Amino acid sequence: MDSKTQKITFGAMIIAIFGVLLLLNRQTGGMFEGFFIFVFPIPMVAYSAKHGLKSSLPVFVCTVLISFLCGTPTSIFYAISESLIGMVFGARIYGKKDMRHTLFIVVVMSAALELVSTLALASLFGIDLNADIAEMQKMLNTVAAQAGVTGLEDIFSADYLRRIYVISIGFVGALEGVAVYYLSLAILRKLRYPIPKAEPLFDYYPHKAVGIVCLLLTFLYQYTFAKPLSNEVLQNIVQSVGICATLFLSFFGYYALVLALRIYLRLSAILGAIISVVLFMLFSAFLPYLGFFYLSMGLHEHMAETLAERQKQGG
Repeated sequence: MDSKTQKITFGAMIIAIFGVLLLLNRQTGGMFEGFFIFVFPIPMVAYSAKHGLKSSLPVFVCTVLISFLCGTPTSIFYAISESLIGMVFGARIYGKKDMRHTLFIVVVMSAALELVSTLALASLFGIDLNADIAEMQKMLNTVAAQAGVTGLEDIFSADYLRRIYVISIGFVGALEGVAVYYLSLAILRKLRYPIPKAEPLFDYYPHKAVGIVCLLLTFLYQYTFAKPLSNEVLQNIVQSVGICATLFLSFFGYYALVLALRIYLRLSAILGAIISVVLFMLFSAFLPYLGFFYLSMGLHEHMAETLAERQKQGG
């Protein structure tokens, strides 16, 4: 069998696998749809990682067509978006691109497509997001009133809850992108694909200026929270960006906390995870500042050196 025939046969098999997943999801009433979100990209990752972007485009078009034939209205959006992520991901593996940049691209695409899919599905099925947010606000105010807490009406405003809702969707999409990235690499290695080894999370380290910018945005968010801007559009933009910056610093702050328990207290993985979660709940307000010190004040370098010395000593 020549290479062209092998390519066509492999493409047909990928399309068939994709169609089977869609049919299985449809026949089970979408029971496994949440799980299939992580599986849909893998066939396209496998094909484009072996044959590149140009050869993958016809296969991608076929997966789009078969999603309309075999999918449900909900699964069509997810199938197309996840197939697109898989094609781009696999093409970067084929081109031997930097895997750190590849992870970033997969995470951003997953977050963006999750936002688009959610808004599109809400519009398609006539779901009123504003009504859901109003109901959420009403529930929070009721719980606060029962607990004797006052002043939450101004804090949990409709605009604030709407921003949190959109950001949470993007955050969930980003987590899905991370899961797809590592799951796809694990499966491709089992299939003996020549792909680089996934680098540990400790090696993903942005520039120090990123931490400074995020800290400034966090301060700006806190200022506009206490004294809202007169321009509503600008207020929404500043608050949304500020919340994202705060979450970004909090992530690295939590990771610094986990590393500190591992390096300085030498706790086991399970015990360290339990204690870090407890400390996260007790001192969550301080995590953005810990993340800033980790990113921009040399805490990362200090921990990296300490961990490297500990590993050399076999500790």
